[in-house]
Amino acid sequence: MRLLRYIQAIGTFALFLALTISLSADAPNSYALIQNSCAPWDGAAVEVTLTKEPAECNRSSGPFLEIGVWRGLPLHAGQEVKFGPGFDAGFASQCAKVGDCQRAESGTIVFEKYQEGGGASGHYELHLKGGKTINGTFHAKWCHKRVMCG
Repeated sequence: MRLLRYIQAIGTFALFLALTISLSADAPNSYALIQNSCAPWDGAAVEVTLTKEPAECNRSSGPFLEIGVWRGLPLHAGQEVKFGPGFDAGFASQCAKVGDCQRAESGTIVFEKYQEGGGASGHYELHLKGGKTINGTFHAKWCHKRVMCG
């Protein structure tokens, strides 16, 4: 009887460990920062950076998602922004590190809550080359940085 309980306990632990490792490898980008930024033509933009681990303003280490919005500003609660062919509202990229990014082919970000200078929350769905889709929710804290565009 003791041997059976011991084997069950080890099996349960092994299953828990395997699930934990699997989930951490595919963990969502649940940490988010939001800040003012610049559009390609030096107009105003807003940038959301999503990471798997807590991040600091102006510093990204490890993989992250970057979403920039430059049309439809100022943003407001309930706003949906689409990226991709036929939409020039912004961009989204999956980055292994700073400077090593793959641009999403299309996607959507929805700002369920938005407060300029305060933060934002919502959800996103990004479509990358090869058919990969990344989606999730975010609660972004605002990074206060002075931005000069133009």
